[in-house]
Amino acid sequence: MLGLMPLIAIDDITIQAGEQRWFEHTTWQIEENQSWAILGPTGSGKTTLVKALCRRLPLAGGRITYYFDESQPSPKVGRSDLKPGEILVLSGESHSDFLRPFASYHQARWQSFEGEDAPTVSSLLGLDGPAPTQPAGIGIQKRNEIIRLLKLEPLLQRKILHLSHGESRKVLIARLWMSQPRLLILDDPYTGLDAETRAAFSQAIEALIAAGSPPVLMVTPRAEEIPAGIRHVVLVEGQRVTALGERQSVLAAWKPLASKGPGAKVETAPNESFERMLAQYARALSDNPVLGSPEVIRMEDVSVHYGGVDVLKNLSWRVMRGERWALVGHNGAGKTTLLSLVMGDNPQSYANAITLFGRRRGSGESIWEIKQNIGWVSPELHIYYPHTATCLDVVSSGFFDSVGLYRRPSAEQTQQAAGWLGAFGLQGQAQALFRSVSTGQQRLVLLARALVKNPPVLILDEPCQGLDADRRRQFTALLDRLCAHAPLTLVYVSHYAGEIPTCVTHRLVLENGGLASSEIL
Repeated sequence: MLGLMPLIAIDDITIQAGEQRWFEHTTWQIEENQSWAILGPTGSGKTTLVKALCRRLPLAGGRITYYFDESQPSPKVGRSDLKPGEILVLSGESHSDFLRPFASYHQARWQSFEGEDAPTVSSLLGLDGPAPTQPAGIGIQKRNEIIRLLKLEPLLQRKILHLSHGESRKVLIARLWMSQPRLLILDDPYTGLDAETRAAFSQAIEALIAAGSPPVLMVTPRAEEIPAGIRHVVLVEGQRVTALGERQSVLAAWKPLASKGPGAKVETAPNESFERMLAQYARALSDNPVLGSPEVIRMEDVSVHYGGVDVLKNLSWRVMRGERWALVGHNGAGKTTLLSLVMGDNPQSYANAITLFGRRRGSGESIWEIKQNIGWVSPELHIYYPHTATCLDVVSSGFFDSVGLYRRPSAEQTQQAAGWLGAFGLQGQAQALFRSVSTGQQRLVLLARALVKNPPVLILDEPCQGLDADRRRQFTALLDRLCAHAPLTLVYVSHYAGEIPTCVTHRLVLENGGLASSEIL
């Protein structure tokens, strides 16, 4: 690295995270035009390190110096402050902040009267002339190249509010890239993207790295998803840097459980609390009167339209009690819209022939009666939880099916919520702010929220986002145990075939809003 100029110098820092001190005496230097990856398991501190790099967490010691002033002659004089836009971050939090101005509540996407003033993708990407939302600092030719690389052409005239989670994430990636920061941080960037889009995005990152501006810092729990163009890696474990340097040597030290082969032991019961909560769940399901109906979901020739776009087209689907379905399809195939009909969030369910738990929609049932029997995990839940919500608040809100805790839970409900946090080894995070814990821990908190009321139906939309290989295997093993011990019905959505639990018995494949296939596994 001799002869290269520093872009960021991290000198002997210790991060102050609340009352704890993390990454004690860490030293690391990012050179100009040098891209890195931060790799580590769930909860290892990757996001904490990124927040410190962005000056969003204080330092208990050491110094971070930024050499961002290009006009200075060599050698440059660094500074400790950051200017707006110099470091931009793609993360679950930035995705939430991006979407929140266009929808103040999570059902808004499905309301036909919502989003009339929401911008189109073309407007957000600055293709319709100067606008307050237009990213600065890049020419139209470069914009078009980024749009081509991310395959955004079919989305340009769509309202941002009406895009799927994965589609809107691609738009945010494009906006950040177009804004030309001095460093672009991609925190788990493949979250919510289907296999084809992941491949296209990987090619786009390679093109971005080859261009050399801006440099990329990728944060991920998946070593296999680090693009080849990223030649330097920081390995993070237990809130400290355990290795850093050239990719090949650092990855040689990365030995997650999944790398040990399919015969590796997976711990499926983290503690006695999980066993206790599992037994309680099974007893509750055996006493649930809704299980008297053999048919859980029936849809006949269902169609959903938005702004002249057919999101679902003549779809029929039947789910019987105790069946476990994998729901798969590309970004924008209609998966989330289909689930919104089941969850009772989409008003177009009243214009279609839909029966839930043996009762036709529109026959006098309330949305809350439907939700009471369904436990739900979705990427969209991250967007709308208040910044002040603790992990215990999030789990407790599952009793009321609210995105935020607006009613005081009983002592018994609080105990139940704490029990599920303990079941996933998160008892120490109960009073921590939901947005302050790692992305992987947030997924486990949301799973606890889904299970807290002992629902007979679980709808899990990309539940393994942000989890490292060991946690993913543990998570699916836990689901297999739940299904083996309780008569629950499962709908499981994932863009990764290897993450689908073995308990799944059926598969429904959507393509462009229509039924591509339905089969028994």
